[in-house]
Amino acid sequence: MRPSPSKTGYYVLEGLNSFATAYYFNYLMFLLRDLHGFANLQNLTVSALHGFLYIGASWFGGRFGQRHGYFTSLRIGFGGMALSILIGWLVPALWGQLLALGFWTFTMCFTWPILEALVSEHESAARLPNRVGLYNVIWAGTAALGFSCGGWIFQHLGHASLYWLPVAIHAIQFVLIWPLQANHDAWLASLPPETPDTVHLHAPEGPRYFKRLAWVANPFNYMAANTILAVVPGIATHVGLSIAEAGLVMSTWYYVRTLAFLKLWFWPGWHYHFGWFVTAFLVLAGSFATVILAPSVWLLVLAQVFFGWASALLYYSSLYYAMDGSDAHGEHGGIHEALIGMGICGGPAVSAVAQVLTGNVTAPAWVVSFCILGGIGMAFRMRSKALQD
Repeated sequence: MRPSPSKTGYYVLEGLNSFATAYYFNYLMFLLRDLHGFANLQNLTVSALHGFLYIGASWFGGRFGQRHGYFTSLRIGFGGMALSILIGWLVPALWGQLLALGFWTFTMCFTWPILEALVSEHESAARLPNRVGLYNVIWAGTAALGFSCGGWIFQHLGHASLYWLPVAIHAIQFVLIWPLQANHDAWLASLPPETPDTVHLHAPEGPRYFKRLAWVANPFNYMAANTILAVVPGIATHVGLSIAEAGLVMSTWYYVRTLAFLKLWFWPGWHYHFGWFVTAFLVLAGSFATVILAPSVWLLVLAQVFFGWASALLYYSSLYYAMDGSDAHGEHGGIHEALIGMGICGGPAVSAVAQVLTGNVTAPAWVVSFCILGGIGMAFRMRSKALQD
């Protein structure tokens, strides 16, 4: 088995990216509420547009990195994200915030597919689960930190921190690309020319069937997650939480997801098992509706415990099955992120439409849960068809 290149630098980039993006996007929802009078409907609409752009941009970003180089893609991504947020800082009007979010979303899609690819490439089948497991724990943990601490930062350091903090982080990431590329190129040059590519071994049922299953589930996973994120300001108002308190309470599922990633990383028994997969899907539907409708803080926290576990298994399934047995990691990372974009767009979009049509602020809970149940039906049909083939 040939030696694996050091991946520490990529994990550093990933953690910084996750903290910065969690802080900027989640608390942009509060800024739009506080400075521009946005309610749930407007935040859902903004989140839907963000997701719609994310779909095509992720697919393009993955293909671009595969063809033109991972590090070229990262330079475009980190540099573009910093410049995009600067636009929002310099143009405080609503159109400036929306323009900044649009450019930030597009350039961000040059980073996540590539980071996923860099931690997965040149890995054997034996090492890949550990690489993907650590990747999931790091991004989830730093996102949880960004969300839970972000409320205090936003409330005590002011609205300007929404700009200068992510810009500083993205600038650091941009600078780190050069030494990381030099180390990567030096490792490749040190390999003997006859070194064969690593060979992946697959589970008996094969990754293709489960890859399709997971790619069906993850958009529904993000339909639920991003609907919650869009209405966090409304939830906070409903149960009487300040911005700092909302960051702590509503990050519960972030931390549970991180712990679940840790468990799934060290316990491979869930790999290629339909029972674990569909159970997580069912729990997702029920816990999502409870989070949206919870009348008290304790029920809100309890529902997030179940939601975080379900979200972790569905996300982990999508990324692991996408990378296992793949040689085009950049493209597959782009597909993985594009499917996430479908959920980011779809959940807030159907929620906004349902709220407009019914005039009921609880409509998102029911319409997204109904969509998730439809996804579960799709999973059972795919399972049945696979068993018949």
